[in-house]
Amino acid sequence: MFIINPTISLISVAVVILVYGILLQRKLVTPFEDVKAYVSATDKDQPNTVLIETNDENPMFFDVYRCDLETGELTMIADNPGTDENGDMVLGFMPDEDLNIRMYYAINSDTGYLTVYHRWDENSEWEELSSFSSNDEWGPRRFTNDGRGIYLVSNLESNLSAFYYMDLETREQTYITSDSLADVGGVGFDPHTGEPRSISFNYLRRRREILDESIVPDMDFLAEFHEGDFGTASRDNADSTWIVVYYTVDNPAVYFLYDRAEVTMLEMFTAIPALADYNLADVQPVEITSRDGFILPSYLTVPDAEFYGEGPYPTIMYVHGGPWARDYYGYEPFCQLFANRGFAVLQVNFRGSTGFGKEFLNAGNKEWGRNMQNDVSDGVSWAIENGIADPERVVILGGSYGGYATLAGAAFTPELYCAAVDFFGPSNLNSFMETVPPYWKPLKAMMDIRVGNPDDEADRAMLEEVSPLNFAENMTMPMFIVQGENDPRVVIEESDQMVAALRAIGTEVLYVVYGEEGHGFAHEENRLDFAGRVEEFLFLNVPGVECELFAPVEGATTRIE
Repeated sequence: MFIINPTISLISVAVVILVYGILLQRKLVTPFEDVKAYVSATDKDQPNTVLIETNDENPMFFDVYRCDLETGELTMIADNPGTDENGDMVLGFMPDEDLNIRMYYAINSDTGYLTVYHRWDENSEWEELSSFSSNDEWGPRRFTNDGRGIYLVSNLESNLSAFYYMDLETREQTYITSDSLADVGGVGFDPHTGEPRSISFNYLRRRREILDESIVPDMDFLAEFHEGDFGTASRDNADSTWIVVYYTVDNPAVYFLYDRAEVTMLEMFTAIPALADYNLADVQPVEITSRDGFILPSYLTVPDAEFYGEGPYPTIMYVHGGPWARDYYGYEPFCQLFANRGFAVLQVNFRGSTGFGKEFLNAGNKEWGRNMQNDVSDGVSWAIENGIADPERVVILGGSYGGYATLAGAAFTPELYCAAVDFFGPSNLNSFMETVPPYWKPLKAMMDIRVGNPDDEADRAMLEEVSPLNFAENMTMPMFIVQGENDPRVVIEESDQMVAALRAIGTEVLYVVYGEEGHGFAHEENRLDFAGRVEEFLFLNVPGVECELFAPVEGATTRIE
């Protein structure tokens, strides 16, 4: 429940009450302009109350409010002071299971060290519970029902994170479990006792460890019932009916209603029903070894061999954003679109990706454009050496950090690529770091460690050396650059300056700005328009690929610059 870096961008929170799919009531409870707001905690024993966090008073910091769903009244229960008495920036709060604020996180803006504080109740003093580097993890997942202990995830004593129980009175930590390849993922708790029942780990595919023997029959049945990795999205208060979701290559989510007593499943809906009419491409989990020995968990999507032959194929290196995120096994719309058009698509979890241990994550520190980019290049080499990629027809494509990696690939290894598609990617790392949105400012010390500190002379020089903007003369392949007009994370100047530099040396650039968009696509019309323009761009610049003729999408806010 800690909210360190909120990713849900909402102008307001509308509380919706649903009964059997019928919309009964909608109340606007945060009528604020130009703020972020989100529901951060609920309690089944308090059905008319939720906790809401919003930065309406200061764009850098989030306060916590208790919201009465019947009246819409908001009562502040945690006022974020910005900095605590130690001078550290307060990042977020955590309630117990009764919705009382019991913990908060703070970060030292000079060292990047994080500290977790605990109190027993609102009349108690805050006490330090744990302190650790930004390169480590120590995070509570849930209070026990009696509030005397917490379940937490930590890698302070290991490379891969492990799951623990801590007694808050004695501070003693008890090890519960961990995995040999992946960090701790989701944890399922018993809705009545509050004790952990299952833990998932995701290396190339999801693995689940059962801690409560009473649910073994349920998990065995669900594992065999439908293809794909699955999880429990929700359950009733009696714990007799679950909503189970399967994540498959063929559909991003398929939902079932599971009756535990009758052991029956009722299909509710799929995320994209129209996909049932198509035969989608297989996704193969693969391991790639980097030039310096890291194992890179990756995913390969290949076109239909009966239609397109056995390869080598035109290939897209599709770089994920974050970069402190990862690619997963499952449905990915671009991968399926491109595979349908005859491309192989490779997704590499480069160093700096999350979920594979802190050594792998921290190996990406200050390696933008360097070893992180080498991992992407090594993925291309692997695909060529294994007869998958046609070396004359490799495209690099990505958004956000993936957009940066696209520009870096075009600038630093132009011999690998015949075309590049960057969306929402920064071109100059110094200007990018200097224009992050206000709600990222408390994490500046962490960003300085991960990316580089523009205020440090050596780091600033390093960031200049890995900024694609400074190497535009190398970027001679056709380029497609996309920008959200209102992007607060990667501001429009990042793309403007890159396009200007490329056009100054005569490089062919298609530059599209989408109005009313930020860092990503919020409007379906723009998402479809973008996909169609990418397809047309690849058809025009990659020999021998299929294309559906593109027509501008009605309602799209496209502006070709």
